[in-house]
Amino acid sequence: MNKKSKIAVLTATIILCLAVITESVFMMYGWGTFVKIVCYAIPAVGIAFSITVFVLDKQPLLKSCFILMVCAFVIISSFALLSVFARLNEYPTDEQKITRVTEIIKSTGSWGMLVYVLIQVLQVVILPLPAVVCYVPGSIIWGAPVATLLASVGVLTGSVIAYFIGRLFGKKVVVWIAGSETVEKYTAYIGSKGKVIFLLMQILPFFPDDILCMVAGLASMNFAYFITVMVVVRPAIIALYCFLGNGSLIPFSGWGIPVWIAIFAVCIVLAVLSLKYHDRVEKWLVSRFSKKNKEEESKED
Repeated sequence: MNKKSKIAVLTATIILCLAVITESVFMMYGWGTFVKIVCYAIPAVGIAFSITVFVLDKQPLLKSCFILMVCAFVIISSFALLSVFARLNEYPTDEQKITRVTEIIKSTGSWGMLVYVLIQVLQVVILPLPAVVCYVPGSIIWGAPVATLLASVGVLTGSVIAYFIGRLFGKKVVVWIAGSETVEKYTAYIGSKGKVIFLLMQILPFFPDDILCMVAGLASMNFAYFITVMVVVRPAIIALYCFLGNGSLIPFSGWGIPVWIAIFAVCIVLAVLSLKYHDRVEKWLVSRFSKKNKEEESKED
């Protein structure tokens, strides 16, 4: 991506962020403090993050930020339009507004569930959406157990598709999707001796799950091991998001508001630290377990 293209992507990202802020001001005025903070914080972080990665010349992160802002724009725009045309702003509390939204979605029956599953598939294969955006709405609409089941089906399906994209279509396709530098790096990490590293990368939050699935196929990782890791790890993480995010453990009102603000702030700090120290963590992880593998091999000899 040349300089003009990077400037174009940055400009488009900032425009999307400003559009989200504008529609939040004029169309989401009836919502409570927590929702307003989220609507303003997401584009604010998007602007700061996109400018940062632009200056640091992190092209894949700039692309990802643009895609995320497109998704944020679509989601918040949908709520903004619902607020106007479904007259959500007439309901006095956020709880009543969300209840009305869930009623609208539930009225679609199994089609709504199918769309939810397809979103999970797409977020693994194509769209690098945050877990909160993918899992939490389902837990609010259908409850945490059902959302966990539906999301797990979608994520596991998407993971298998991503694996076979790498396995069947090869390096050129994966490089086109993820970039040559990223593919080379993770291929080296999870080669023939990287099973433990692959498992840890699936558990830790700052590694690209979708790309790792493709690289696992590209690196010819045993499919039985791959799907075992997915089945064990992904549903557990999804369940954590669903049971936390539906408001039953931490409510979206009263004492829950400052707690959620604190959680959101911690997530931002972790995202910044991840951006700054991501390479160091990766290198430590790889060196630590590569050393362990060498020691085990020497003992066997």
